[in-house]
Amino acid sequence: MLSRKITDGTEFVVFDMEWNQPMPGKEYPFEVSKLTGEIIEIGALKYTYDNGELVYRDSFSTDIIPVKYTKLHYHVKKVTHKKNSDLQKGIPFKEAYTLFREFCGDAILVGWGSSDPAMLKMNLEFFGMDSKLGMFFLDLQPIFSLFAGLQGMQRSVEAAVDFYNIDKKEIFHSATADAHYTGAVFEEIFNHNKPSEVISAISSSSIDPDVPSDFSFVGPECLDSNTAFTTSGNFMTSCPLCGGKLGVKIPPFRIRKSQYALLECREHGELFSRTRVKKNKAGNYYAAAVMRFATQNDYWLVASKKEEFDKYGEKGKPVEKTEEEDNAT
Repeated sequence: MLSRKITDGTEFVVFDMEWNQPMPGKEYPFEVSKLTGEIIEIGALKYTYDNGELVYRDSFSTDIIPVKYTKLHYHVKKVTHKKNSDLQKGIPFKEAYTLFREFCGDAILVGWGSSDPAMLKMNLEFFGMDSKLGMFFLDLQPIFSLFAGLQGMQRSVEAAVDFYNIDKKEIFHSATADAHYTGAVFEEIFNHNKPSEVISAISSSSIDPDVPSDFSFVGPECLDSNTAFTTSGNFMTSCPLCGGKLGVKIPPFRIRKSQYALLECREHGELFSRTRVKKNKAGNYYAAAVMRFATQNDYWLVASKKEEFDKYGEKGKPVEKTEEEDNAT
């Protein structure tokens, strides 16, 4: 399974990172797409799950001296309130990561949004280190949305802090401060909900960042949309990791221009699928499908679309006319 079972003693490391970006228009002696951001700060808090509670254990914080992007990008400077002189404080990335990895142990990484693990792996690969993290990762943002009744809506960590009336004693957008605030939100999620429900949600939403989780398919050109939809059928029958036959949790259903389904691999877990039919410049139709290991956002999306389909059919919920449109008819 591509998820991590939560038991008493399971450790979580809530972390955040800041990274500098290449200066626009500047030429570098390497391919910038291989390093879209150079990490300059890591902040983290460690928790242990114990008998229905999240218990704080320890903290970690370090600044990192960049060697490729040594001048702050104007956007990074504005957001983080750092100065160029701050980039000379800290330790080399290799040393910082070694210390961070020792701090983490066998914990589940927790972050706000899904960008940090990818950026960390990019930096590891660029600097010739082992890019395999060897830890599961949980995006806390959709978990917050689920328990706050805001499914399908993305919220910043500051909005979550405000939702729970958490004191804002530090300035946002430093790795240490944002890790602190994310940890505080994580604690509040446990404090305001049944632990069993929280554990169920985070168990099903933790992913292995070392394993591909998103897959795509583009079908051949077709003369009509119905034929184009059928071309994606084989794409949704086999697990993209092991090739095993996929079971069906929610059968494919079409609503407006998209088809949705929830599938299951016995070895790797549940997958969300969405297929859209598009039209090219020649006027022909083709299917563009995505399949990924399901997260809370995906469960909500497919369930809400299925509810809409069951009530309104393939055409979906009628679009309400505005007052201007009513007056014009």
